Parts: sequence; structure tokens; C-alpha cells
Amino acid sequence: MRDQRIRDPIHNLIKFSGRNKLDEVLWNLVQTSPFQRLRRIKQLGFSEFVYPGASHSRFSHSLGAMQMGRRMLTALKRNEVFGNDLGFDIELWESATLCAALLHDIGHGPYSHVFESVSDKLGVTAHHEEYTLKLIEKPEISNILKASDHGEALLNATLSFFNTEPGEHAFSSIVSSQLDADRLDFLTRDRYFCGADYGKIDLEWVFDSLTIEQVNLDVDSDVTEYAFVVSNKGQSTIEEYLIAYFHMYSNIYFHKTTRGIEVLVREILNGVLADPSALDNSFADDPLCRYFKVPDEERLLYYEKLDDSSILSFIKKIAEGNFGNPTELAQRFIKRDLFACFEPNKNPHRGPAKRKIANFALALGEANISFFQDYAPKKGFKQFAGNGDEFLVNILVKDDEDGEPRPIGELNDAILKLADQAKVRFYFYSADQKTAAREIWNKL
Repeated sequence: MRDQRIRDPIHNLIKFSGRNKLDEVLWNLVQTSPFQRLRRIKQLGFSEFVYPGASHSRFSHSLGAMQMGRRMLTALKRNEVFGNDLGFDIELWESATLCAALLHDIGHGPYSHVFESVSDKLGVTAHHEEYTLKLIEKPEISNILKASDHGEALLNATLSFFNTEPGEHAFSSIVSSQLDADRLDFLTRDRYFCGADYGKIDLEWVFDSLTIEQVNLDVDSDVTEYAFVVSNKGQSTIEEYLIAYFHMYSNIYFHKTTRGIEVLVREILNGVLADPSALDNSFADDPLCRYFKVPDEERLLYYEKLDDSSILSFIKKIAEGNFGNPTELAQRFIKRDLFACFEPNKNPHRGPAKRKIANFALALGEANISFFQDYAPKKGFKQFAGNGDEFLVNILVKDDEDGEPRPIGELNDAILKLADQAKVRFYFYSADQKTAAREIWNKL
């Protein structure tokens, strides 16, 4: 293999050396069809309806996660975090770490979170984590891993990042933790492509502040697992990282317009995919429909053929057809004629009581006002914990007083408020319905 370079706006040059056996493995993995499929799946789904620059792919993010893993390993080794007494092959696990970081997203489907929501409603329970394992185990990828200098051990070690609990070994935190390569890349990358001025992360200082330690599962347990522990000097940087995290969730990932589009698309897909006559008469050969119609054991074959264009072409067919309400909604999607959003608790820390929300929904029904309720939870996908019940789920920081690792929320309780951001939103077909709904709300 000759030297290969990929120009990336976040990491500059991502290099694969022709003189490095691991780089050859990584480059060969990039060339596989499951990895190339990620070019056709957007990292931020429908966020480009709000942020036109947010059209970057899971392909670029996956490359970035691998490169972020490289940078983390370099810093950790420089600081002699791993030592020489781990009792296993460090070179093997370094290789597996980068392979896992590279492959961590290959199981994602088109418009991932919307697709999984529709799948759940239609009784297909397999999620992207399961498909990731299946795709790595298939010969196209597994043969590349087994052909490495480490042989089948590299395949097994790579799979272990996805089929064992985080904390099993010293390298787990790089692939799966609150400060893993995935999170650090997508926060940095998404900020860049959305054009957000907030949320800058001092990556080098974060890397230099990380240690990996065996930490007790809780104060009453003698069982330990490996986890990142942030040195005291890095606490302020991690707090800045969490503030950046909060702003990205509040302003980008849970943006009311993006969430409204997801509601719209779910209604389109559910309205047609749940109708057997529509599937048989109009979409018999459509790959998206075939995915939902075949037996479970055949589903992976059709899943591999799906990407964002599968959803978009399906919506276009519905818009041009005669399927009642789904056709009307599909036409609205194409024209960006979106639902009207009413958000009764704009201040997430002083939101309305659940009883009032329930009474509001009942009153809307009595007034014959159609609506869709969206709940953005306090802990969304990939969201951090400040002081959660599961000790190792938290970001741990060395206490300056006794040197013990503590959840960052214990050391700075202001961080806990960042995670307390549950939002309830109601979406309506028209602005007039939203106005009527607001009047009902104000009378409750």
C-alpha cells in the first residue's frame, strides 16, 4: 500500500502510512462497502433544514473518531498512563481501539434516530448497535481484521468494544465513555459544520488531563472497572466541555425545528409502512419496504442497501401518490412547510407540572385540535451524567483534597443544572391551531 492522506477540516491530514501494518488494516476497512455506505448517511439527520452547512456524513465523523482515538492514545502514552504491567498485549489493544473507533457507526441506518423510532413502532427491534456487530462479523470486514499481524485476536478484541460492558479493560474509555473519541469528534465536527461560535473544546488540554484508573463501581463495592479519571488540573476544561455539550444539545441536537421535521417524517413513514395494501400495490420492490417485510434472518441484507436517499426517494414517491394524509405531509416536507411548534416550558428548569401537560393534551382533544407531542428527555442519546446513580457513568475528577475520583457534579453542583433540560413541545398542523392551543394553555 502506498501512503494515503485524507484532508479533514477538524484534524487536518488523516494519514495512513504504507509502512505501517495497522494503517494498512485501517485503510482497507475504509474501503469496505459497509464503511463506504456511511458517505450516504448524514451525521446530523435533518439538522440541515436549520443549519444548511450541517450536511456532513457519518463517513467523515467515523474517520474523525479514529483520528481522535489516535490523538488520545498519543497523549496517554506520552503521559505513561498505561504503564507496562497491564498483563496483556498493549499493541493488540491499541490496534483494536482504533479499529473500533473507526467502525463504531457502521450499523447506523438512514436518518438513524427517526428510522429506529419507526422500526420500533413496526415491531422491528434490531437497533444500530446490533447491526454494527453483525457487519463486523461478516467476511468483508472480519477477514481484513483476521489478516492482520494479530490474526483473529484483532477481530475478537475489536468486537469486545461492542459486546462487553465498558470498563472491561484499560482502552474501553477511549471508545465508550463520557469523554470518548466519538463524542469529542462529533461535538467538534458538528459545531464546525453548523457554524456555531459557542462550544469550543480545548482538546489537547482534555487529553493531557486524562488518566485511566481502576475505579470501584460504588463506595460499597470492591469490584473495580477501568475508567477515565480527570486530573484536578483539568476540571475547569471539562466543565467548559460540558457547557459546550449543553449548548449543542439545546441549540442543535434538540432544536425545535429539527425535532418537528423528525415528527413529520415519522408520521409520513408510519402512515404508509403500516398499510399492507399500500406496500403491496405501490412499493413492492422498494428496498425500504422490503426491509420491513422480510423475515428477521434476512433483514441485514436489505439493511445494508439503505441510506438517506432511501428515505428521501420514498417520501418523494408518497408525495407524488395518493395516500391521503401521508401524501399531504410528504408534500409539506418537500416544500419545507413545517408544523407549528408550541413550547410551554421554554425555561427547562421551571417547566410546567406533568399534570398541567396532561390536562392540556386532554383539552386539545376536546377542542378537536390535532397535535403531536414531543418529549426531549433530560438525558438524550449520548448525553452526559453529572452525578448519576451508576458511578462509572459519570465524568470522574480527582478531588483536590483527598485524591479520590468523584463525579464532577459533586465537585461543582452547577454542572448538574446543565443536564436538567427536559423539554415538552407540541406540534400542530397550522399556525391557527397553535394560536388556539396557546389560548387553551393560558386558561389552564
